[in-house]
Amino acid sequence: ANLYLYSRVLPQWQATRCASAFCFRRSLSSTAGLNSDDVDVAIVGGGPVGLAIACSLASGGDGNVATSSSSRKLRVRLLEAGKLPSSQPAAAAAAPDGSFSNRAVALSPSTVAHLRRLGAWNDADPRIAPVRGMRVVESDSDAALTFDAAQIGGDVSGEGALAYVTELAPVVSRLVGQAAKAGAQLRDGCRLESIDGDNSFDRQPFLHLRLTNKSSLRTRLLIGCDGFSSPVRKLAGIEAVDVPYPRHKAMVATLEIDGPDGLNGEAFQRFLPDGPIALLPLPGRFASLVWCSKSDRISHLIKTSDREFLADLNRCLATGPAPAAPLVTAVQADSRASFPLGFMHANRYASGRIVLAGDAAHRLSPLAGQGMNLGMEDAACLSRLLLEAASNGADPADPAYLLDYETQRQRQVVPVAIVNETLGWLYSLPPDSWLTAPLRWARTTGFRLTNTFSPAKEFLRRSATTGRIDLL
Repeated sequence: ANLYLYSRVLPQWQATRCASAFCFRRSLSSTAGLNSDDVDVAIVGGGPVGLAIACSLASGGDGNVATSSSSRKLRVRLLEAGKLPSSQPAAAAAAPDGSFSNRAVALSPSTVAHLRRLGAWNDADPRIAPVRGMRVVESDSDAALTFDAAQIGGDVSGEGALAYVTELAPVVSRLVGQAAKAGAQLRDGCRLESIDGDNSFDRQPFLHLRLTNKSSLRTRLLIGCDGFSSPVRKLAGIEAVDVPYPRHKAMVATLEIDGPDGLNGEAFQRFLPDGPIALLPLPGRFASLVWCSKSDRISHLIKTSDREFLADLNRCLATGPAPAAPLVTAVQADSRASFPLGFMHANRYASGRIVLAGDAAHRLSPLAGQGMNLGMEDAACLSRLLLEAASNGADPADPAYLLDYETQRQRQVVPVAIVNETLGWLYSLPPDSWLTAPLRWARTTGFRLTNTFSPAKEFLRRSATTGRIDLL
């Protein structure tokens, strides 16, 4: 994988920023008479990352239109190929015999804080479950890592949670509402077909986008938030290291746990020879499952009966000498689904008047559950720098700001990717490999030492709750 980018440093970015400001002042005079349909920023992709950026840029700051500076607001249009959800998420509490979507995510306190600033987080939502503890165990030893938010300081805001598990749909719906309220133009059923001409910063002040239905759009900056197979990335000519894992898949499902309190706020993960299996707490007795394994096994688990599925799941959760996981008693009807796994990292996050964020820039396996959190950190960082550019009268595609974004985010994403991929490799070695025995000993020893060494546990906890591994 192309992970050398972490070591790249850019000590001259401030000097570049000064030089590029002159280029933008020159371009302003050449764009007089532009029609009212032109925008400062076009965003392709209506997921959480794209919507969060739209909300921040259109409001000029934290999503609060009343308190944001009008001088910082940008003209923003978001293009989504599919259908954007309603801006009114369901507010009713889950009944005891209710159900949960299988599209649940574990959000770091840092991500939740950003959503709060945007007005897209409801602390009173009874369908959100705080994660107050975590237990990580192996299948071939009694070593375990345990985290307790109360003992190691809770999250960065002092609320005593390591993460928050929520269904994705209400988060997206609130972001849609806040982005529309801020003045962002939201267009669904609209696909980017092509980009006319050169996308370089110096040669033209606008990008000319060709959209579906023979429509077009001119924008100063195009942001690709359109997933790991990103058409924007391909149209920009940005190369990426893309490694699919065809022999493995992941599955999700909504479960019921034995006992009225379910997991009682504790996440559980067990590393198995074929891949990790994780349970995330949902309110009440419910839990969200993420299970990575061989493709043929996942396909079988999707199709098999509930009884056979539960028997296989509970057997795997209880495998090994480490303390057993809670007992799973039921799987919600029609909640089992699978998705492919792979690694992708773009060689660059910005090129000319195009910049990438979220899965369009990097894709990780769900091993550590940091995919969406890294994407939301992208959104917060990029929005902050683009608003800074607007405050300084600079073009939103000013290469100095985009280079700053690329550098900041790669320095955070690449270490997480290295750790994530290394862990996956350590637990995927075949049993007959000569490396398996010494690495099993190293894993077990590392688990035990880390679990008894408070500074190491605090480092891991802070990395998980902030989405950053601060090595420099």
